Amino acid sequence: MYSMRSVALSALLGGFIFTPLFAFAQTSTTTAEQPVSQLQQQIDQLIRDRMNSMPTTEEIRASSIRNYLEVKTIPETPGPSEMVRVSIESYLTDLNKATISWSLNGKVVDRGVGRKSFSFQNGPSGKTTRLTISITTNAGEYITKEFSWNPVGLTILWEADTYTPPFYKGKALLTAQANVKAVAIPDNTDGQNALSAGNFVYVWEKDGVVVSESSGYGKNFFSFTAPKPYGDAKVKVKASSVNNSINSETRVNLSLSQPVILFYEKNPLLGVLYNQPFGTETTLNKKEFTVVAEPYFFSREASETPAFKYDWAVNNKATQSYGRSITLRNDTGVKGESAISLSMRGLKQTFQNASKELRVQFTGGETSDRPIF
Repeated sequence: MYSMRSVALSALLGGFIFTPLFAFAQTSTTTAEQPVSQLQQQIDQLIRDRMNSMPTTEEIRASSIRNYLEVKTIPETPGPSEMVRVSIESYLTDLNKATISWSLNGKVVDRGVGRKSFSFQNGPSGKTTRLTISITTNAGEYITKEFSWNPVGLTILWEADTYTPPFYKGKALLTAQANVKAVAIPDNTDGQNALSAGNFVYVWEKDGVVVSESSGYGKNFFSFTAPKPYGDAKVKVKASSVNNSINSETRVNLSLSQPVILFYEKNPLLGVLYNQPFGTETTLNKKEFTVVAEPYFFSREASETPAFKYDWAVNNKATQSYGRSITLRNDTGVKGESAISLSMRGLKQTFQNASKELRVQFTGGETSDRPIF
């Protein structure tokens, strides 16, 4: 009896358990197959899309030619209205057999086989000039490359810290070892003016070497010392906006001049007669007059310590004088001639030197001893 119950219970439990398990397995298989199928379809679609979006061999080659196209611009940073020459070269294709088109501001200006260079005039200050290079190689690849320039006109103003006398209307010239200051002034562009010159980034170069301590944002001025004789000071400045949309550069060569000395008469009432410099000789028809030496283009003396030495001489004999003037007297009233000279040289700026001589004719009676100085 016990065994019959066990069999019946087992049969009952077996039937109860088997049927749900079978149904569950069948349902699970159906629901699992459906997401897998959809996922497989999505994967296949992604693969097809990726394959379609992958560049072809021709596209890869054209991209390589474009990326490694060597472009040279002379000058590198052209200024406003400046002539520009652009040349191209490639080591991945023979440009001599390619059809090259040059477009300026959207208009084709030049086109032909092997046209590897192109010259044009850059636009005015503040106006963007766009250049498009289109290349069709003999293998059928098509490459385009675009460039643009938005120049700003730059003017370098320079001032030498050298001496000029009062009422001198010319420019103080630059001499050896003198201090000089250069200032870059941008042209009016996009509503900007000279007062907004500090909104640019400046890079200063002297004799081909970048002067980093004088370069930077808003640094539109540059101070330096002129070279020794027989050389020029080559100054270059590059200016660009912070977003690099405006770029330009300019340069100036500062030639060195020689200091000179001119003699003037100092009148007791009128002062120095700067409108009447002495030549090589003059006539003295009064008992006394003072000669003042003006050392043009020597460095200014910035301190009380003498920076220059004045060596006066009368008839080739040194005379004591501590400045730029000497007084001549004809106390005897006799007739005669004397030669006065000045040799001036720098104590710090040793390459600054000059000399001047003046012959003085004294009027009077009989020839006698020379006048007293």
